[in-house]
Amino acid sequence: MGKLAIFDLDGTLIDSLPDIEYYVNQTLEKFGYKKRSYSDVRKFIGNGARNLVKDCIGEEISSELLDERLAYYNRVYTSSGSPRTKVYDGVKELLYTLKGKGFKIAVLTNKPQETTDNVMQNYFGDVEFDMVVGYAEGRKRKPDKTETLNIISKLNSTIEETYFIGDGETDCLTAKNAGVKSISVLWGYRDKEFLQSFGAKVFACSPNDLLDLIK
Repeated sequence: MGKLAIFDLDGTLIDSLPDIEYYVNQTLEKFGYKKRSYSDVRKFIGNGARNLVKDCIGEEISSELLDERLAYYNRVYTSSGSPRTKVYDGVKELLYTLKGKGFKIAVLTNKPQETTDNVMQNYFGDVEFDMVVGYAEGRKRKPDKTETLNIISKLNSTIEETYFIGDGETDCLTAKNAGVKSISVLWGYRDKEFLQSFGAKVFACSPNDLLDLIK
């Protein structure tokens, strides 16, 4: 058995909002919809690309049309290389320190697996993650507990030894559903009061704070 830290990706390890906003609005413009503001896109992040595109469209459309728009968004975003994305300051040092302390580290995100793999290769190629899990057909999205428990099992850890770290309400609920320790970071896309309304109780203002909270 061993200690495990599972991280959300967008808003936790990376600031991907500039790329997400750019390619969402490219998609909306292509299909004749009104563009969305930075703040609009920010509040829709966290529940997967399908829900993001649906919420940004903001009107009822058929599943077939949504699939078409989603496919375009995923294609242009994934192929872009995420040039506007940045790793948050202090995050890599945090990850190196946790590995040095014997932690296993994983990513669990609702971002599509192919896009996730590209982002991880581009920005974390020098970090030895033990597992990286994005959304794929047949998988349950957060806040469902299934993939969290699957990571714990595959990495030979336990619920009691696992921390789930994220910036959003989806991450709070995932930790609660899986029965693991939850830490909400405040440098991402949600504020403290909003996260508290979803049951968040432990907060980190910086990656250094996380080192004091993860024992």
